[in-house]
Amino acid sequence: MPVRLLLMCLCFSGVLNAKTYIKFAVLAPEGSTWVNMLKEYNEQLIKDSRDKLELKIYPSGISGDEFDVIRKMKIGKIHSAGFTGNGLGQILPELRVLELPLLFSSYEETDYVTGKLKTHFEQQFAKKGYILLGWAEVGFVNLFSNTKLDSLKALEGIKMWAWEGDPLARELFCQLKIVPYPMPLTDVYTSLQTGLINAFYVSPLAAIAMQWFTKTKYMTTLKLTNATGAVLMSKKKFDKLKPDEQKLLKDSFWKFCQNLIKASRKDNEKSYETLKKNKITFVDLNKDDYVKFEEISKKVWNALAGKLYSKKLLEEVLKYREEFRTVVNNDKAAKKSDKN
Repeated sequence: MPVRLLLMCLCFSGVLNAKTYIKFAVLAPEGSTWVNMLKEYNEQLIKDSRDKLELKIYPSGISGDEFDVIRKMKIGKIHSAGFTGNGLGQILPELRVLELPLLFSSYEETDYVTGKLKTHFEQQFAKKGYILLGWAEVGFVNLFSNTKLDSLKALEGIKMWAWEGDPLARELFCQLKIVPYPMPLTDVYTSLQTGLINAFYVSPLAAIAMQWFTKTKYMTTLKLTNATGAVLMSKKKFDKLKPDEQKLLKDSFWKFCQNLIKASRKDNEKSYETLKKNKITFVDLNKDDYVKFEEISKKVWNALAGKLYSKKLLEEVLKYREEFRTVVNNDKAAKKSDKN
């Protein structure tokens, strides 16, 4: 065989067997549930795609904060990423409707509402140039501090971290008369060490994973919100994949995200015990102030309608939430009736 023909054959073979690397960024630290499960998923993806697809994982925020990752996705330096609600909101502000304070009281409510709105958000992300590969979740958020936050009055003097550029946190803290200290996620630990801030809000699992809890004494048991998350991929990169590769990636990532949510919820529940063992004191908000907090939360919902999301979308979310609660209450009534 002539050398030229041999080289052409080798090149053609290389094209047929070419592997697509998907550069994937995530803020979660190395060794966390998120990253560990992502690595397991990647191994399975390589097998299922017959070595045609592989993630190149960039954990621990080494690709920068979520603002940086979004910018890099736009220019093709990062292809896919796991985002918190704050990052998702930079792309699609209306998604923050799912993170309103005291909106959900259980994981089941969250799952019901997000399930109903899945198609809507898929379409909206596609318009922005992203493929929604699956929901993720940070979990229910608590307040951590170095002072006992058992009343609304106690909140007024604290030095509370706020995620830089987060309009939802800004509105809530304004209503609570808290002066926030905005900064990137990567600056929080050092700021706790130096005393620049003395309070923050995250899920218990995140507080442990990032070791922030070691710089505080108290955790308020009030579940502020269920912090959402999702995995997005650049539509430009996704569209370059073959149809069978697109289907494999969407189906497998959706399943991965569902498994991740289950694992994260389980780990979050375990984290409460870990915090207690590490001498974090749990504090309850007094009953009267809890009622006031509910009223303040609804003010936040309405204040952001027309800014982050439409009033119609807020009404739709509340409608689905009430649908779920009605079914649950009817089931409870039926069970009670059966016992009698």
